[in-house]
Amino acid sequence: MKKTILHKIGRWSLWLVLALFFLFCLQVTVLAFPQLIATNSVQSGTITLYYDGIHDTTIELLAEEVEQRLRASGYYDPNRSDRVYYIRNQTAYNVLARLALVTPLAQGFNLSVLGNSFVCETRVSALASRSGGLPKFSIFEGDPAHTMAHEVGHQYMIDRIGRSMWRRLPHWKQEGFPEYVANIGNIRKDSLATLPHRIAVLNDNHPWGGEYGWDRVHYEAGLLVEFLLDIRHYSIEDIVADSVTLWETHDAMLEWSHTLHQGT
Repeated sequence: MKKTILHKIGRWSLWLVLALFFLFCLQVTVLAFPQLIATNSVQSGTITLYYDGIHDTTIELLAEEVEQRLRASGYYDPNRSDRVYYIRNQTAYNVLARLALVTPLAQGFNLSVLGNSFVCETRVSALASRSGGLPKFSIFEGDPAHTMAHEVGHQYMIDRIGRSMWRRLPHWKQEGFPEYVANIGNIRKDSLATLPHRIAVLNDNHPWGGEYGWDRVHYEAGLLVEFLLDIRHYSIEDIVADSVTLWETHDAMLEWSHTLHQGT
């Protein structure tokens, strides 16, 4: 009797191991080769944009805008090759997100180990309809080009400092640099989007709070990293140092903005 039970346990354990191995192989295959889902593609510079569904001219324009944002960031490398998957089928995106162990509620995500970025059209569109595109230069505005450039920005940072160091960074550094990459070119072309102006938006409690409160963290992260890069002239290597802390950077940014305001 005991041998029979042990035999059954061994057999079921074997089946469990085989099932887990099959799921692992499925996970790696789908995430490494999402072209199985997003079968079409267009290219603009370093970006290859894969997408599902039928082709339309907006896809080409979207790829060009992502390329322009990256090129304007100051961290563009023409020898790079970045893959972005624009998933327009919500079910397909949900499957990809779950395989990547990411919440399907996210607009997008980056898998640096595979060099792939994923963006969900319906999630981005839903966010745009809720936010009305505000605040500008924030992941909350619901702009697919912004989201794509943001996810590639994660790849830029990880390739530069290494995945191990990136994992140890606080959230504001992890998210602030991709926001800088995604936005800085457009910010510099907008005379109403000066850093002091956007700091004032950050300090205005009206747009934040409630169900949208989480986005204030991302918005602030982008401002902090922009302050360090453009005002303090830090390098990425300077920013990722443990000595560069959230509250010291926050206070320094507010003091700089206040002093600038007093001088005008």
